[in-house]
Amino acid sequence: MNKRKQLLLDTALVLFEEYGVANTSIQMILDRSGVSKGTFYKFFGSKDDCILAILEQRMQEDMIIRKDLEARNYASDFDLLVDQIVIPMTVPEKQRVLELFWTGLYSGEFDLQNLTRIQLNWLSGRLTQLYGEELQAYTYEGAIFCLGTIHQISNTWRNFRLEQPNWKNLVPKVLNYVEILLRAMLERHEHMIDPDILALINPLSKQIVLDKDSLVAELQTFSRSINQSQASTKAKELTKGLLSLVRDAELNISILEVVLKAFQIEFESSSYQNEARKIAKECWWYMEQSRPHPK
Repeated sequence: MNKRKQLLLDTALVLFEEYGVANTSIQMILDRSGVSKGTFYKFFGSKDDCILAILEQRMQEDMIIRKDLEARNYASDFDLLVDQIVIPMTVPEKQRVLELFWTGLYSGEFDLQNLTRIQLNWLSGRLTQLYGEELQAYTYEGAIFCLGTIHQISNTWRNFRLEQPNWKNLVPKVLNYVEILLRAMLERHEHMIDPDILALINPLSKQIVLDKDSLVAELQTFSRSINQSQASTKAKELTKGLLSLVRDAELNISILEVVLKAFQIEFESSSYQNEARKIAKECWWYMEQSRPHPK
């Protein structure tokens, strides 16, 4: 990411924490960062666009954390899901962004529909994997219930100025109650949310925020650089394969996941590690947004 854009995002986040979103002006961000107004508007159309960029960056980082956790040896998929929920929300430097997201979601100050759907889509898919395909029709509501419960508990603790609870103990209990709820819904063939409303929250298609053409162009540049380097044959083949999969008109998510994981492993600890990580993060983000919503 452009250094000045990152500086603006970092500065805005600090100011939002100090003064609140409503009381932080674009001019305050410019004064604190030393960046010109023209540069700000080169990257963001408004303060809201700046906020959304902060939140999108954090969600991309969360997704990478969750993918990295999949490579660890867990006793069960349940234990993996607990960590996939707990670890991103308890990383100290992410606390400010998490609070910003939920403040914006509850207040409706800015449009978080797409980012919220991506979160719910991911969790509903994981609930289906964990508890069974027979519950798929209800797991989107289960995801809403799960995330809403976790963050309402967090807000209650904050309002009473209590230390945050032990999420490693609490999240498993929430997931257990989510399973009870899902199985009760299946038994009764009953949704919590009216189907018409649920269709608005969970449409079958969504906007792709990341520009595919930009991602392809970035991969092409990286591929040319790798082909001219002393990188291994495997690294060159994986880069070429990744480019081919992303460029395809129909995205094959299952194959792309396999190639992307191998791509990350191959470039780990190499001289191209940082560039490869950046591309991998953008590929995961593009793939997550392209993934079909559960019905």
